Amino acid sequence: MSGLIEVVGRWWQTPDQFHTFSRYLEDRGFFTACRVLVGGTAFWMGLVLLSARFSDVGPQGTFWRAVNLTVIVLCLGAALVWWVFPPTPLWSYTFVVGSDIAIAAAAATDSEPLGRLIACVVFASIGGYIAFFHNPKLQVGHLVFASMVTVLSGWTLLFGPAADVGLGLAKIAVVMATIIVIPVVSQIVLAVLGSDATTSDIDPLTGLLNRRGLARRVNDLMDAPITESDALLVVVIDLDRFKTINDVHGHDVGDSTIMRTALRIRLWTTKSALTARMGGDEFVVVERVPVNAIARLEGQIRSAMDGATDDPRTSASVGMAVRTAPRHPDESVDDAFAELFRVADSAMYEAKREGGNQVRASLV
Repeated sequence: MSGLIEVVGRWWQTPDQFHTFSRYLEDRGFFTACRVLVGGTAFWMGLVLLSARFSDVGPQGTFWRAVNLTVIVLCLGAALVWWVFPPTPLWSYTFVVGSDIAIAAAAATDSEPLGRLIACVVFASIGGYIAFFHNPKLQVGHLVFASMVTVLSGWTLLFGPAADVGLGLAKIAVVMATIIVIPVVSQIVLAVLGSDATTSDIDPLTGLLNRRGLARRVNDLMDAPITESDALLVVVIDLDRFKTINDVHGHDVGDSTIMRTALRIRLWTTKSALTARMGGDEFVVVERVPVNAIARLEGQIRSAMDGATDDPRTSASVGMAVRTAPRHPDESVDDAFAELFRVADSAMYEAKREGGNQVRASLV
């Protein structure tokens, strides 16, 4: 029993997965397809509700038809947002809460109790979405709300004028099982994917590449010839006094600091950049940048990495190595990267010796 309690406790403390799982999908080229799928599902539900307006058992009366129309507009609007705008955590939370309310409203507009129960099945898809992108606390809130709506939707089957308790209990049980089972199965799949991320190329905490993932991808980025207008850039980032943060505030705060640092790095890197957590509090970025952007980039990095308003306050020592010269015929990609990394690492330690919270750049 204590083992089960421990497992449930660990599950309950699972952090929000939006950034981690989004990055996991993006690194494998599936994120755009996921956006299309989620938006397409919202669009399809809008069409289903539109068709219900023309049914004899669809929404009856001015009020319920107005509710139906409102939900249709919300579905189509949500689809448009998913397709056009990059999703953010705030939008994702809004989508979950709005979807739950919309499903409840859509179920209420159906004049038949069985139709209302069928509408509640859609709660299962939202539960699956939460399992992959968010946290257990949101999942529990969703399941409680969905269960209440399901019971209320089947209420007339249990206690109405033409009550059939056996049928009502059976139908409610089937819908409840669907609503609960899909999120649980999704959570199991997510655990498998998390294991895959840990043992393959992705750092499970930040969603960035790990050391092996960087090594497997850096050749493709560096192998292309350097032109006169671009440069190869390797940046090494190391948090200042991170051990103190861990010792004083605990590992949960330390993990939050690491995740926040990963988000800050994304503020100044391009989509083509290779960004990796090498272990602990060290990060590496490899990318090609226009030569005329290098001077400006140093200021962007300094601004993005500033954690003066964090609690606890954080800062980073940053070393940059820039190469504008092409590789020699007998110089391998591995050797070129190793030299850039060595120079950037040395520049980072120079920044740390000078007190940290600095950026040092060297030309190779």
